[in-house]
Amino acid sequence: MKKVCLKTGLSYAIKGFSCVRGIAVDVEDDIAEKLMRTGRFEITDMLPVSQTAAPASESADIPSMKKDELIAFAEAHDIDLEGCKNNNERIERIQSEISVKEFVQIPAEEEEAPHEEAVDFT
Repeated sequence: MKKVCLKTGLSYAIKGFSCVRGIAVDVEDDIAEKLMRTGRFEITDMLPVSQTAAPASESADIPSMKKDELIAFAEAHDIDLEGCKNNNERIERIQSEISVKEFVQIPAEEEEAPHEEAVDFT
């Protein structure tokens, strides 16, 4: 896995992958290699989008985005746009989801490794 970040353009989307400029995403090595060949990406050590500290609403001008940019932004922030028929609905959904996520910032629970117990088969 590599972390890549779009450095030119507002967003980038291909089948099965989309991202927004300035937001790091984790991708498989083969996808990272293909993205790097476009000249629009860089390998980064930024935190992936799910771990970034800055609120999403501060990092993007959502109302000025085009359809593809809204879709990429929503995917990068795990926002479901199903049922949205136009950009106004997409913008409203994204802004409301971001508001909720910023208001209710619940720390991620750490997963504990399962404890193996010794079993006596005698």
